[in-house]
Amino acid sequence: MFKISVVLLTAAVASSASGADLERGKMLLETHCRMCHESVAFERNKRVAKTYAEVKAQVIRWQANTSLRWSDEDIENVTSYVARTYYKIPCPKDC
Repeated sequence: MFKISVVLLTAAVASSASGADLERGKMLLETHCRMCHESVAFERNKRVAKTYAEVKAQVIRWQANTSLRWSDEDIENVTSYVARTYYKIPCPKDC
């Protein structure tokens, strides 16, 4: 029993150490952003964002424009999800 608890605790710590909750980021994107554009918006040749910081700036901009008032954590979750899923940009070490 002790061994299983240690394994589960280690897995929980490892998943939270990465910072971003990609599932929450996906849920927020699908709930609040899909109404205006589909994934095709992320696949344009002339992308506005080319770095993680630029993706984050766009997430901040659009959540503010739509009065979502996301927390810093939700902004990070959506940024990480979009950056990894559509832009293939890894999350920097500080997120």
